[in-house]
Amino acid sequence: MQKCAKKLSLALLFVLALFLFQNCGEDIINAQQDFVSGTVTFKNISFHSSGGYYAVSIYSDITSPFNQNPLVSDSVEINISGNTATAYYKISGLASASYYIAATWIRSTDNCVRGVLGTYGCDTLYNCTNSIKVTIPTYAGTGNLNFTCWTDTLNRLYAPPSCP
Repeated sequence: MQKCAKKLSLALLFVLALFLFQNCGEDIINAQQDFVSGTVTFKNISFHSSGGYYAVSIYSDITSPFNQNPLVSDSVEINISGNTATAYYKISGLASASYYIAATWIRSTDNCVRGVLGTYGCDTLYNCTNSIKVTIPTYAGTGNLNFTCWTDTLNRLYAPPSCP
């Protein structure tokens, strides 16, 4: 009987230790998220539909970020309801860093950004120095990063120099 109790105690101790080690991994409930998302609202519904597309672009945390090429861009699907045009975006897989977010128009032939049409934090203000930097990762994800932008590339806030 004593031998059986020792084996049972040892088995329980092993199971308890296994349970504790298994739960020492990542915090699944509060896992860090690697995305940015939100809604872009366009100033009007006059869109350029030939030769390029509207996108949300992610820029490095550097001096004059919008005068450089974006790190990543993703085209957006524009929804028009009455006189309001919006596009939801979600860009995942971002490395741990700080970024700036912008609405852009990209030429299809060479994927060149022809203009930054609005930025998170500055919307449609020219010469704005208050664009908001977003840090990844966060525990809740970085959603509801909503901003406004132009539709006409003649109203662009920035024109990257690398795009002829």
